[in-house]
Amino acid sequence: MNYFRYKIIEPNGVISSGIVKLPYEEADSALAHLERQGATALFVKKVGPVGRLLLALASFRLKKKIDRPFQSEFLANISLMLSSGVTLTAALEEIAESSERPDFRADIKDIIMMIQGGATFSEAAEHYPHIFPETVLHLIKIGEETGKLDRTLMDASEHLKRIQNIISDTKQALMYPCFVFLAMGGGLIFWFYYVVPKIVSLFEEMDVSLPQITIMLIRISDFVQSYIVEIMLIVALFVLLIFSAYRKSRKMKQATDNLILRVPVLKSIANASNLAFVTEYLSLLLNVGIDIMQSMNILKESISNEVYRQKLAEVKAAIGRGEGISGAFKRARIFPPFVVRMINVGEQSGSLPEQLSRIAEDYRRKLAMLVSTIGKLIEPAVLVVAGVIFAIIVGGLFLPIYDLIGKISG
Repeated sequence: MNYFRYKIIEPNGVISSGIVKLPYEEADSALAHLERQGATALFVKKVGPVGRLLLALASFRLKKKIDRPFQSEFLANISLMLSSGVTLTAALEEIAESSERPDFRADIKDIIMMIQGGATFSEAAEHYPHIFPETVLHLIKIGEETGKLDRTLMDASEHLKRIQNIISDTKQALMYPCFVFLAMGGGLIFWFYYVVPKIVSLFEEMDVSLPQITIMLIRISDFVQSYIVEIMLIVALFVLLIFSAYRKSRKMKQATDNLILRVPVLKSIANASNLAFVTEYLSLLLNVGIDIMQSMNILKESISNEVYRQKLAEVKAAIGRGEGISGAFKRARIFPPFVVRMINVGEQSGSLPEQLSRIAEDYRRKLAMLVSTIGKLIEPAVLVVAGVIFAIIVGGLFLPIYDLIGKISG
C-alpha cells in the first residue's frame, strides 16, 4: 500500500484534492483507479519515503483482536452474499458500511483496495491475521482455487462456531471450581479477621484455659489482622506473576498444563476440550484437501495446551518418518485405544475426515456433559475439604466454651 497525492474533477464537476492510500506502485495505476470511479484526474503523484513514514505514523492504530463470534458472523455474511450472486468487493463494501467498528471498517476498506489493485482475496487477507486466522486463510485459498469460495467461507464460519463452543464450555466448566475455592478462601479470611477475635475477647474476659488448637487459631487470627493488607497484596501479586509467567514462559505453561492434566476433575475437562479441538481442526483441514503434514503444522500452532502441542509434534515427526496416522497417534498416546481404532478404520477406508468429525462430535458432547455435571463431580471433594477446615476452626473455638459451660454447671 502506498500514498498518493491527487487532484480530480468529480462527476458532479467539483474539484477536490487530498491523499489516498492505494495498493499500487506507480502513479499511472493510481490515476486509472481514481478515473475508474467516474472522476477526471488532474494530478496524481506518489508520496515520497519521508511523507509515507509521517502518514503511516499519523494513521497508526493498534490492531484490536476480533473475537470468534464476530469472525464467524462476518464470514457467514460474505458466504451468503456470494451465493446470492453479489460480487466479493460489493459484499465486503456492504459489510464495511454496516459495521459499527471503525477499526474493522477501515481494515475491510483496505482489503477492498488491495483486491481492486489486482490482489486475490487470500493475498489481501494475509495482511490481517487478527481478522482471518491461519485456518480460515487456507480455506479461502482452497475456495479460490476450486471456485467454491462461498462454500469454504461457510465451512470456516461453522468451524469457528464449533471452536468457540468448545472454548466456552471449557471456561464454563473451570469457572465453578475456581469460584468454589475463591469463596472458601474468602470465608477463611472472614473467620480469622472478624469472627475469631470476637470469640477470643470472650475467652479473655472469662479467663478460660485454652487448648493448643485454639492457641494456634488465635495466632493465625492475630497474623491475619496485623497483615491483612500485605496478605491481599502478596496474593494479588502472586496471581499476577503466575498469570504473566504462564503467558510468556513456555516452560511455565508446560508445567501448568501438565499439572492440570494430573488433577482428577480438571484432567477430564482438559482432555475432552483438547481432544475435541484436535479432531475438529484435523477433520476440517483434511476434508478441504490440505495434506496431513501441513494440517499437523497448523494444528500444532493453533492448540494452546503445551503438553498436547508437544505430542502433536511427535505425531508429525512419526508421520514424516513414514508411519501411519493411527500408529503415530497411538505412539504419542493422545487418544484412547477405541479412538485410535476409529482413526485406523478411517485411514484404511479413505474416510478419515468423516471419522474425525464423528470423534469431534463425541468429545463435544462429553465436554457439554461435563459442564452440566461439574458441580456434582466437585461437590464431594469440596464438602470434605471445607468440612475438615471448618471443623478444625469450630472445634478449636468451641472446645473452650464447652469447658466453660461445664465449669459453670459444676
